[in-house]
Amino acid sequence: MPRANDVVTKTQTPKGTVDLMPEEAWKRQFMERAFTRVFESWGYQEIRTPTFEYFNALSTGTGLELQDSMFVFQDKAGRLLALRPENTASIARVAATKLLAVPRPIRLYYIAPMFRYDEPQAGRQREFWQAGIELIGVPGAEGDAEVITVFIDDLQSVGLKDLKVDIGHVGLFLSVVKASGISWDEADVLRRLIDKKDFNGLEKALVDVNCSEEFKEVFRRLPSLRGGKEVVNDVGELIGSDEFPEIKVNIENLIEAYDLLVDYGVEDSIALDLGIVRGLDYYTGTVFEAYVPEFDLAIGGGGRYDNLITEFRTSVGVAGETIHATGFSIGIDRTLIALEKQGFGFPKRPPYFMVIWLDDSLRNLTLKTSLKLRKKGFTVISEVRGRKLSNALEYANKMNVTAVLLFGKKEVEKGKIAVKNMKTGEQEEVPISDIEKHLSKISKVK
Repeated sequence: MPRANDVVTKTQTPKGTVDLMPEEAWKRQFMERAFTRVFESWGYQEIRTPTFEYFNALSTGTGLELQDSMFVFQDKAGRLLALRPENTASIARVAATKLLAVPRPIRLYYIAPMFRYDEPQAGRQREFWQAGIELIGVPGAEGDAEVITVFIDDLQSVGLKDLKVDIGHVGLFLSVVKASGISWDEADVLRRLIDKKDFNGLEKALVDVNCSEEFKEVFRRLPSLRGGKEVVNDVGELIGSDEFPEIKVNIENLIEAYDLLVDYGVEDSIALDLGIVRGLDYYTGTVFEAYVPEFDLAIGGGGRYDNLITEFRTSVGVAGETIHATGFSIGIDRTLIALEKQGFGFPKRPPYFMVIWLDDSLRNLTLKTSLKLRKKGFTVISEVRGRKLSNALEYANKMNVTAVLLFGKKEVEKGKIAVKNMKTGEQEEVPISDIEKHLSKISKVK
């Protein structure tokens, strides 16, 4: 039984969830359609995974921070389940079990709700929607560059301006950690502080870190190294990367990805930022996040995860090759907020038309005509309440209907119907055979 302070009314929704009214839903539909067009133009195919899965699957490769934010529950058999907090682990599971025979690279996209038990605020609800892709089977910088370019293409396709994508490299950070000799616990503390660009906290933490001053200076500098290829070379010079082959390989990988992005023509939208070391534990290489000046939170982000799919295969006792992968997710709710802060004018809904039969003998003709118009791409609603004409027209006006098609006996006997333009108030008789052309003209529908 619920505790007294847990009692809620039937009209309440859980904290962190929202009812999307038609206009809000329309804006999200606009973004989802734009994202889908971009995904499919690059050859990505949609995948849909379960909304809830076993906890041990969704927590694979993730850190405690994400696991603590999951909605976790038991089924009737006592098995531990969770609502998905993001989609990469689910797709990695599918890739490890059902896509092994599919030719690579495999290009997948999704648009779906996610769930996290966070404290709700603007741009961060407990139920939220993400759109994203996963590129599976490409080990090098070519895959990173394609995914980042799709990321930029997506966000620009919905109308975002002044977009900047900051690109870092978890692999470079991890190779510096390895070369420095510090513990992984120390590294995790530094990673969090570097990612937050907490310079004061980082300076305090470095006092107790057991490594050379040379490496301390690298960690100290990482949060401020942002710009073009020169920032990567700065790291190499700081530590003499030729002495550390793994560091050198990661530097070369990041430079190659940057050069490919220049070839794609998106250099004005990117910056290398070696302070970007994203939190999900499964990242292994290039990582990135997108921002616009008007909104403080990252709109989306992603990166390379070369071990996650293999971890799923190992969990069922199947050894084999490393299956490389990279991807991203975009926060649809955050993108909407960013667009609104930029004053973006969302496209209006297609014009509405309304049909009314003025005599019951004309109902059959009216309904068949409306059906034909819908099949031609027009949006048509019917007067189904049998109201007086004045009341039906009042309703049409409130619903922002563009024109009302009136099927009256006298007009139909002449092969015509009356069309009342609700914007101008004008009414004219139009041959039924010309109705499509007439509606296209008054609504500017091609």
